[in-house]
Amino acid sequence: MEKLIELVENYVEAEDISASSSFKGDLGMSSFDTMCLITDIGVEMGVKLKPTDFVAHKTVGEMADYIASLAAVK
Repeated sequence: MEKLIELVENYVEAEDISASSSFKGDLGMSSFDTMCLITDIGVEMGVKLKPTDFVAHKTVGEMADYIASLAAVK
C-alpha cells in the first residue's frame, strides 16, 4: 500500500492519505488524475488497471488489496 500512496501523492494535495481515503471524495482526484495514476501503477507496479476498477474499488485500501490480488495471479 505504501507504493500506491506514494503514487497517489503525485496527484493530490492531501496531507494524510490512508487506507480509508476515497480517491474521489476524500482526495478529490479527477478523471484525468485517475488515468495518469493508472499509467503510473502499470509502469511502477506492473499491473494493468481500467478506469472501472476505480469505480469498484473506491478507497486506497481497496485498490491496494485489488492490486495485490492481481500481482499474485501473475
